[in-house]
Amino acid sequence: MILNVCLQDKLVVANSVTSVHTLTPNIGAVMVGMIPDSKFQVKRAQLEAAKWKYQNGCDMTADQLARRMADINQFYTQNAEMRSLGCAMLMIAYDEETGPQIYRIDPAGYFRGMRAVGLGVKQQAANSFLEKKFKKKSDFTYDETVQLALECLQSALGVDLKSGEVEVAVVTKSDTSFRKLADEAVDFHLNAIAERD
Repeated sequence: MILNVCLQDKLVVANSVTSVHTLTPNIGAVMVGMIPDSKFQVKRAQLEAAKWKYQNGCDMTADQLARRMADINQFYTQNAEMRSLGCAMLMIAYDEETGPQIYRIDPAGYFRGMRAVGLGVKQQAANSFLEKKFKKKSDFTYDETVQLALECLQSALGVDLKSGEVEVAVVTKSDTSFRKLADEAVDFHLNAIAERD
């Protein structure tokens, strides 16, 4: 589950700005940080996944792609003596063998698998919220997962979200393709949260 809050500027066309990207048909990512660095990181991840598929005849797993992107980031900062990228990547996928996968890839070349994570300016508040929820329960249904993610974002930002202001992308066991939810689906989950409260 990936969430991204869109710009709230009235002069910007909302669907022209996104931080949610498809890396392969089954792997997606959200980027946080400098936009040019984020675009470069996404294009490089897409290139690495395509190169792997061409050379090996099968899709690259999220674990392999996260490791490769972390290695590339680490090379830039240490061996190539270039500045580190000013962005971080949160990658999601669903693996047939290991189940749901979430990876956080830092600019310094460190990556780690997570059960749930926030990324960005309010990541500390988001992570605290998620830790509290995961202490109580760790097995969520699809609807509960989407609503938990939206609640987490609302709690961290301290605002009530509207369906046009947030992007939600998912992968599930039944449909492992990475896809964004329509505004109507997001609105359904936001209404369910409001009714529950």
